[in-house]
Amino acid sequence: MQSKTLAQVTARPNDSPFWKGLMRMKALFFHRVKFFVGNGMTTRFWEDTWLGKTPLAIQYPNLYNIVQRKEDYVGTVLQSVPLNIQFRRSLVGERWN
Repeated sequence: MQSKTLAQVTARPNDSPFWKGLMRMKALFFHRVKFFVGNGMTTRFWEDTWLGKTPLAIQYPNLYNIVQRKEDYVGTVLQSVPLNIQFRRSLVGERWN
């Protein structure tokens, strides 16, 4: 059996009403809590609040819309310089700003 974090699981059609309700509240919960990063391997880079008062996906929606791997963790992204982030389009010209 593989363990997953709350952020990684989704509701399935045969789940209990309680679990389906919990999954509906998950997004609201993650937008209101702040995470301590530690080694960064359980904190989502774009969708958890770890830098600032809101998730980076909300702070930088244009970047979030073109990032290839929305599910990356902080530890994965910050493991190298330049950052381990890939976008579907090049960040040149006005997109770089």
